Amino acid sequence: MFHFQQVDTTLLRLADYEALQNPYIASMGVYVFKTDVLLELLKWKYPSCNDFGSEIIPYAVAEHNVQAYLFKDYWEDIVSHGCFLRECSVEHSIVSIRSRWDQGVELKDTMMMGADYYQTDSEIAALVATGRVPIGVGLNTKLTNCIIDKNAKIGKDVIIKNKDNVEEANKSDEGFYIRSGITVIIKNARIKDGTLV
Repeated sequence: MFHFQQVDTTLLRLADYEALQNPYIASMGVYVFKTDVLLELLKWKYPSCNDFGSEIIPYAVAEHNVQAYLFKDYWEDIVSHGCFLRECSVEHSIVSIRSRWDQGVELKDTMMMGADYYQTDSEIAALVATGRVPIGVGLNTKLTNCIIDKNAKIGKDVIIKNKDNVEEANKSDEGFYIRSGITVIIKNARIKDGTLV
């Protein structure tokens, strides 16, 4: 069925018998770059390119030390366990699987652990219509220097940046605490619309 996608995987230094058992390869879409090389490729060498797998990386092979890691385990595509971002800004942050953000969200110096499960669009709409907060981050919310545990429900127009530079605080009844100046949103917490920290 997929014979047109077969490649000679002995080029990956597989033994002949392994190459026969594994004639297909695919990119998991996980890339690691040196910052200066990435900026050079995106800004100056290939500014009109839009895709790493089909454009940037194949072009970079000629001039850079491009390497692949052969992953020999099970992997599911981001389509089934993805992170959904629309018109958002992410700076120096880590975002995990099943994270959901509404439009206009800004994340800076933050780690978001995602969720254990998805809420459907109809479940989200029903929650919002009744004034409740769905899992994820709401419209126009700004988060700085945070750790967001799994299944957190952060409302719209929330600003969490520890503007008063508090070092330690226990606000677990409000869904968060602060340790060493970092705001930690507790697992399954609900942060109300318009909250300012």
